[in-house]
Amino acid sequence: MTVYIMLTIITCVMAYYVQKSVTIGNNAGQGLTRIKLRNRILLCGIFLLLFAVAACRVNVGNDYPRYEEFFRLMMIEGSDGVPTEIGFNLLAKGIQYIFGTNVNLLIFAVFAAIITFFFLKGIYDLSVDFAFSFLLFMTFGYYFNSLNTIRYYMALALAVISMKYVLKREYGKFVLVVLLASAFHRSVLLVIPVYFIASFAWKRWQMILLAVAGVTAFVMKDLLLKVIIMIYPNYANTIYLEAGTSPVNILRCAGIFVAGLLLYRKTIQNSRMNCFFFQLNYLSLLLYLCGSFIPEVSRIGYYMNVGQLFLLPGMVAALPEGKEKKLWKTLFVAAAVVYFAAFLYKAYEPLIKLLPYQTWMF
Repeated sequence: MTVYIMLTIITCVMAYYVQKSVTIGNNAGQGLTRIKLRNRILLCGIFLLLFAVAACRVNVGNDYPRYEEFFRLMMIEGSDGVPTEIGFNLLAKGIQYIFGTNVNLLIFAVFAAIITFFFLKGIYDLSVDFAFSFLLFMTFGYYFNSLNTIRYYMALALAVISMKYVLKREYGKFVLVVLLASAFHRSVLLVIPVYFIASFAWKRWQMILLAVAGVTAFVMKDLLLKVIIMIYPNYANTIYLEAGTSPVNILRCAGIFVAGLLLYRKTIQNSRMNCFFFQLNYLSLLLYLCGSFIPEVSRIGYYMNVGQLFLLPGMVAALPEGKEKKLWKTLFVAAAVVYFAAFLYKAYEPLIKLLPYQTWMF
């Protein structure tokens, strides 16, 4: 736990000094160059620290042994026992063909580097306050959970990258990025309709209609679950049918939704970006409340609630300078720290197994 806490503190302090845009006087060219250089040094430092912790881990994550078995099966000619996507298989096989078998640590390290880079790139490109978004990235557990389910988090990181293209209305690039992500986890294909729909401002009656649809789905959950099993028969007779979702996730989404309603006119109504992330959070809240019967519902919800990394900084940035702005930012940061403490408390559980942190170095 000490490793995770120290990593979070050090990298968040470094992120605090990353400055995306500033007002500069007469020496604009020289000042801008210094800022860019400092940003690159800080971002590289953050990347190296995050990468080092992820790459040096061993047997961290509840699916770590399962991936080791996948890597072994991939090298058995004619083996069809690996149920993973083609992009994941090609990358893992390619590393083994180049460096030989029994290089599991190297494969995990390569995935750690790519996932970390994509997340940092996405956060830097999208956020109006990199330091605030990065703090949420760490305290909400997105980084630490990426040590687990590496295929899914590769897809999630690319989904974050794709958000930029949705907001810029570059839908061709958006679809291409999502298709690339689907080569690692096909569940990401859901974001194509979801992100597209959320990119348009909704009326109040549309949000009410979505809530009614969610309640209707919950009432008809037995029928819908049969349809899901017909589409994905691999879920039949597995622990995934127990479904359920975390009350902490529901509380987080609900709290942010309420804050968004309170600040809607000041921070969301006239901001296409904030509106997009607010509506994604609303969808994730409905999913957690009404779709708890859906297998792996939390993973589906993460494609939507990852927008919280940008919604909270966006709302704070839209407020005028003064006590109200400081108050809301303080409340958000305090809530994030409490959430982080709860996350670390649960990280020992067998279904998560992110603690204790173990490394091959010692």
